[in-house]
Amino acid sequence: MAVTAEIAKREVVREQIAMRRFEVPDLDRHGGWITDRLLKAYPHRTARDLAGWLRGIIYSNEFLFLYQEHGVALATVTRAHPLEMKPVVQEMFVFVKEGHDREAVAFYDEFVRWGKNQGVDAVMVEAMSDVPHDMIKERMGRLFTRQVVFARL
Repeated sequence: MAVTAEIAKREVVREQIAMRRFEVPDLDRHGGWITDRLLKAYPHRTARDLAGWLRGIIYSNEFLFLYQEHGVALATVTRAHPLEMKPVVQEMFVFVKEGHDREAVAFYDEFVRWGKNQGVDAVMVEAMSDVPHDMIKERMGRLFTRQVVFARL
């Protein structure tokens, strides 16, 4: 009985969160605040430019653009290095309205599911996420850190 209780304690119960792919009509409802967030990160772009870019990737198979009532997430499949055999899933952003972190962490489940369907064995996370590190770690398990060394030109 104690073994069963221990196993049950370790299992993570994941509630079903209403989530779907982002659609063009969603830009009318959420495009403004998404664009505002992206403008803070990329001030050299314009709101019109970013809205056009978002519209262009919505139906691209190289991107996974997800929608929840209080959040959005975008990931892409890319190659970490040209000589690597397998691509990686790269989080581009996970934006969530304040107080809805618990719902938004479910985006990471979808990144993993999508990546596995494409033969990917790594998901790069925390690029631009409103979900706290500890929540992501709790959901995905052990997280690894890779250091990048670069020079500005």
